[in-house]
Amino acid sequence: MSSEGAPGPLRILLVEDDPDDFILVRDALRELGDQRLVLDWVEDADEAIAAMASGHHDVCLLDYRLGAITGLELMRQARRRGARLPVILLTGQSDTEVDRQAQEAGAADFVVKAQMTPVLLERSIRYSVQHARTLEALRRSRASFRELIERLPDGVCVIHGTSITYVNPALFTLLGCASPNELLGLEVQELAARFLHEEDREQVLREFEAPLEGGGQEPFREVRLVRASGESIPAELARFPVVFEGQPCTMYIARDLTERKRMQSQLVLSDRMASLGMVAGMIAHDINNPLAYVLANLHILEGDVLPRLSVTASEREELQALVADAQLGAARAREIVQQFRIFSRGDKEPRRQILEVHQVIESALRMAGNEIRYRARLVRDYGDPVRVEAREVELGQVLLNLLVNAAQAIPEGDAERHEIRVVTRQRGEEAVIEVRDTGVGIPADRIERVFEPFFTTKPSGIGTGLGLPICRSIIQSLGGRLELESVVGRGSILRIVLPAVAPPSIVALPQPARELPSSPSRRGRILIVDDEPLVSQAIRRSLQREHEVVVLTSAREAHARLTGGEQFDVILCDIMMPEMSGIDLYEELARVGPALSERMVFLTGGAFTPRAREFLGQIKNPCLEKPFNPRDLQELVRTLLAEDAASRA
Repeated sequence: MSSEGAPGPLRILLVEDDPDDFILVRDALRELGDQRLVLDWVEDADEAIAAMASGHHDVCLLDYRLGAITGLELMRQARRRGARLPVILLTGQSDTEVDRQAQEAGAADFVVKAQMTPVLLERSIRYSVQHARTLEALRRSRASFRELIERLPDGVCVIHGTSITYVNPALFTLLGCASPNELLGLEVQELAARFLHEEDREQVLREFEAPLEGGGQEPFREVRLVRASGESIPAELARFPVVFEGQPCTMYIARDLTERKRMQSQLVLSDRMASLGMVAGMIAHDINNPLAYVLANLHILEGDVLPRLSVTASEREELQALVADAQLGAARAREIVQQFRIFSRGDKEPRRQILEVHQVIESALRMAGNEIRYRARLVRDYGDPVRVEAREVELGQVLLNLLVNAAQAIPEGDAERHEIRVVTRQRGEEAVIEVRDTGVGIPADRIERVFEPFFTTKPSGIGTGLGLPICRSIIQSLGGRLELESVVGRGSILRIVLPAVAPPSIVALPQPARELPSSPSRRGRILIVDDEPLVSQAIRRSLQREHEVVVLTSAREAHARLTGGEQFDVILCDIMMPEMSGIDLYEELARVGPALSERMVFLTGGAFTPRAREFLGQIKNPCLEKPFNPRDLQELVRTLLAEDAASRA
């Protein structure tokens, strides 16, 4: 016997009711001289079946005649009991019919006792054992392969000829079927008709009928599958040839792309929002600078110039009205620019904060106003003030999306007949915000689907199908829920429910301010550093009556004069400037003279870069956002000078 394989003993089970034949087999095995061969002899049929099914033997030598039962019948019974060992049938004479029956019953070999020699017996045992081991390895490989595809997260479909012979759980779940029986046995044409989008069906069927080039795998191609519910889902499909259950077949793998598409779209949306945020910040900065000197000059015109003009009372009243209208327009422009913060902050907004819901709604309404104005009347149905904990940019994004959706659900041209109503109330420990519209409504069978990624009821090119899924995700991340009620022809209600934040039970009294000298504020020396000359001049006009004011348009020049020993009580410095920014100036002054950097007050038209946002979040210096009220600036300078005087006293 060859020494290949495991070095352990080879256990042979002999099922034989004739002692002489037992001796014949025993002596033949002894003559081989292989000590690894261990022979166990069983005469009784029941014992033989138990021994064959026990798994303790590597091969069985089975006599064809065993009294009332044949060896073939005994082998069948042992197989039914789970016996897997190879069986060599021993018979007294050569018989073609018995040989055929033995093969059909699964015998590994057929040996005639009269022709049996030690060499013949050894070869038969060796080939049978090796063949059985090969078959067992193949069986295990098939079982492992089957288990593998059963556990795959991707859908797998095996086609033999043109008929479906196997589907894994992932596929029938992906297609919205209750069991594989809904798919097994279907013809490819029927499967494609039911579960492939009509625009992809013809191409996939054409590729199925074409042979695979080189017999290899096709690359994945993107298609749209249609679930049993009618929902369309993006997927990748690939096919390749396999041998399945011993038959040449074609295997398809279907990979659900819904989550990947959702993530890609969110990344694209985030990238767009980041770009929009950068642009919004730049626009806000560029508008805030001229607004700053317009408002400042209007303030000076109202407070300093008009009182000194020699005009009649009616002319003075007219001039004051003109100035007031200009101030109102500039203030309106300032409010509009401030709405850009919902974009310019973006994901950089650091953490959740306590928000007054009505303020966030008003901000979103101002941005959606143009969309609403020509479609419906806007009705504010506010309850008592409600507070929630959220990021303003996120809650504002959700409200803006719901308001725009409500407007787009209403056709243009009949604004008097339609309304969009915004309702707020507190219900127990919950804050409820509702956006109600009198638009076209949504069919009942589509209400849940509107929260599925890429599903949209809007015309092609208007909606991405991601707005409401993202809104729901944001609200759920805040510990709330987004609900929808809708009736076709009557309109929809989108309801945000968030945990309400209770108002403080004790109103904290403000800390008593440090007592400042009661004498009038001293005259200070003020340095203004701003690259916009008109802004600098407007600030100078606001302060020059009470202080000595020096104006510079370059941070580098300011750095040279300050480090050269020139003294200033307060340094009013813009953040965003070319060549050297206000941040750079602060850092340089902090390095050479911390007392100088502590005197800086920052003026910003919009911190739209990450560095500027981070810087303003870290420093303790005062900061004024352009456009500011000149009175606020004057009061701030007086306070800083008074505090400086008090610290020296």
